[in-house]
Amino acid sequence: MRPHSLKLSPDSDLIICIKEYSLSNNLYGYVSGVVGNLSKACIQCPGNQEISKFEGNLEIVSLNGNFNNGDVHIHLSFADEGCNVFGGHLEEGSIIKKGTDILLVSFENETIDISNQNLTNNQSRVKVYILKNCPWSKRSLRLLDSLSIPHEAILIESDKEFQKVNSLSNHNTFPQIFLDDVFFGGYDELSKQAKHDYLNSFK
Repeated sequence: MRPHSLKLSPDSDLIICIKEYSLSNNLYGYVSGVVGNLSKACIQCPGNQEISKFEGNLEIVSLNGNFNNGDVHIHLSFADEGCNVFGGHLEEGSIIKKGTDILLVSFENETIDISNQNLTNNQSRVKVYILKNCPWSKRSLRLLDSLSIPHEAILIESDKEFQKVNSLSNHNTFPQIFLDDVFFGGYDELSKQAKHDYLNSFK
């Protein structure tokens, strides 16, 4: 375990700084602590496709999540000048105001990639076929996680794998979500179902 203390300058983008630092140093780990403020905050709330944007003197209350060689999943909460607190998934566009200090903790253990091979024992009803760096794939997994829905995430990395899932769904866009091995839809259909019954029908 190794600590990393980052001092972010004004006008820096919070999530981009963490992404770039973890990518350039090939790091896997977690956000351990933060002190600082923002002039702008961009977050996504569970079940909501739109990005919520805030401006003003915003004090960071907490920042937690993980980073993996440039891929990040981080939650931000912050307070405005009236001490109203907001929170959600951190998105690009969250800009440092005066300065922010972040403590990251990285680990030496090998990072495990999502693949068919290491998820074959997962007996969940939901299978999500995803593409690397696909924002809609990431949002689908976040939504399932936020509602505690067991799921199997399968990363498509080759034309052969794409053709295989395409033959099952007859769709070209991602993510592709299956319930009990029957094609359900993508992120839009998942979000609509979440608003309908919080995905209880998926459990």
